[in-house]
Amino acid sequence: MPREFRRINPAMARIVLIEAGPRVLPTFPEDLSTVALRSLERMGVQVLTNTRVTRCGPKGVECGDERIGASTIVWAAGVVASPAGAWIGAERDRQGRIRVGPDLSVPGHPGVFAVGDIVTATDGNGRPVPGNAPSAKQMGRYVGRLLAARAAGKPAPPPFSYRHHGDLATIGRRSAVVELGRVRLTGLVGWWFWGIAHVYYLVGFRSRVVVSFEWLWSYLTFQRGARLITGREPRGGNAMPIPGQARVSGQGRAAAAGAAQERAPTLRAV
Repeated sequence: MPREFRRINPAMARIVLIEAGPRVLPTFPEDLSTVALRSLERMGVQVLTNTRVTRCGPKGVECGDERIGASTIVWAAGVVASPAGAWIGAERDRQGRIRVGPDLSVPGHPGVFAVGDIVTATDGNGRPVPGNAPSAKQMGRYVGRLLAARAAGKPAPPPFSYRHHGDLATIGRRSAVVELGRVRLTGLVGWWFWGIAHVYYLVGFRSRVVVSFEWLWSYLTFQRGARLITGREPRGGNAMPIPGQARVSGQGRAAAAGAAQERAPTLRAV
């Protein structure tokens, strides 16, 4: 960051991770959650557990009676599901996800199936199915087999059963945690496994090559492949002001001149 911005001091940045639960990465075993916590703390991240965010605003977040000032807020606690369930009047949970049957059909709507993170479903052991890409792919394949069996007049397949392949989470540069049943990886080994697994599941050989090269380039050069320029007003000064942002000299005059020009009558020769 110091090489890409003229006035910035990374030492002054304060990064706070707020977790409503008792530990980070609650879906992982407790020992891997502890490894992730230690990695975050070594990077200078302040981790607050058992803390629920009650309000977000332009000047920070509120956690009950405590307020944490921040100009940049990254929300990673999930969002409300697609309103598709409301469109068809299906039964939904608190997040708006559709409650489906064992065959992923929507109760009360014959011939309608729902898959992916829009549904709340359980596997053969009664555990909730995660709303990620692997589960959506398995659901899609299951519904495809079910429809094919119906079209051919064959018996329907048994109820949907989610096969969990494991959990992976990257924590930062050269740090990750991996849980594959009894196999657990951490640190650099886990980070390499996380990268290889993600590249392997990409669609198409070209995508794998391009992503691998971009990741290698970013790792060697410490550069980012994407950049965002925010807070810059377009010409004419007609952008909405950003709280706390210093206004560039001359933009106000340009905006006033533009407004006066719009109000001035236009004479045309006929």
